[in-house]
Amino acid sequence: MKKIILLILLLMGFGNATKYEVTHLKRGKTLNVRDTPNIGKSAVVGKLSSFTTNISIKECMELKSGREWCYISVPRGGSHLEGWVSSYYLAPMSKTSQFSRLHIQNFLQNFYMADEENFLDKLQVFYKFPMQKYFYRKNLSLMELRQNKVREYKKWSKRNYHFTYMKILKRKPNYIDVQTTVRWKFKGHNDSESGKDIQKIRLVPSGNTFKVLAIKNLRHTVFPKPVVQDENMTAVAQADINQTTVASAPVSTSISSSKYYIKAGSFFLKINSDYLQSIHNHGYSYLVQKVTQGKKVMHRVFIGPFNSEEEAKEALLVVRAKINEYAYIQKNISH
Repeated sequence: MKKIILLILLLMGFGNATKYEVTHLKRGKTLNVRDTPNIGKSAVVGKLSSFTTNISIKECMELKSGREWCYISVPRGGSHLEGWVSSYYLAPMSKTSQFSRLHIQNFLQNFYMADEENFLDKLQVFYKFPMQKYFYRKNLSLMELRQNKVREYKKWSKRNYHFTYMKILKRKPNYIDVQTTVRWKFKGHNDSESGKDIQKIRLVPSGNTFKVLAIKNLRHTVFPKPVVQDENMTAVAQADINQTTVASAPVSTSISSSKYYIKAGSFFLKINSDYLQSIHNHGYSYLVQKVTQGKKVMHRVFIGPFNSEEEAKEALLVVRAKINEYAYIQKNISH
């Protein structure tokens, strides 16, 4: 049996204060988190992206081979992902990285993920009370937030948020203003809604992370019911394309030459409803364009629209990773 030397990091001193980030990992790749520090005999319990920050190390051990593994804990919404990773992929966060775009992005990702869960005690740690602004309300207390969330949870028992875009608007010593785009889908007992919000969020530093001091919607969009466009841009029933419809999927109903779209696929056969549902599940609206080529009918699937090329590029990273690796951006889809 290989001799294992256990190196316990002291909870007091630098081990407790220092946070870590992923390093030595190419963009787009993921790092496996395992239940034991052994690749061959361990199970993967989760994955870390190349831009993960705010990682805590609880302990490390060095194998006889000389490789060091660490047991880490990293926020995942209102909970934490815990397990073993090679210390080669961990680096201490500097003061610069603690206020970096990636660290802010990680916090906001967890902020939206926590709002999907029905655990108010976990969600409230993301807010700074009293809040300067909560959508249209000012100076919101913790009790008022809890009352608001209880009403929301009763109406929409299932909530899904897809954080797609972030822009830093202002940096000050005591706060950071960001603009975010989040696509959402809510389901209740007999109803559902989906849409997109563009929000302005004020973050204040709190230790190695942040808290939300203010949040308001700059634009609130509720997606229309699904329709499909033919080659003359007239609406036709989605059942004409697939016998199994995706009733709750958001679909764009008009085409604009000033907007950006992502070409996600072309199909001569009927489009599988699971494919369209996968687009919807990732928080995107889509448009199906029906065109005739000779005696064949082609269905082109476009994701969007997006207001800018930058927003489309952000979404393209997700689309290529999750939906179609050959997807590309197209501005004019009128023909």
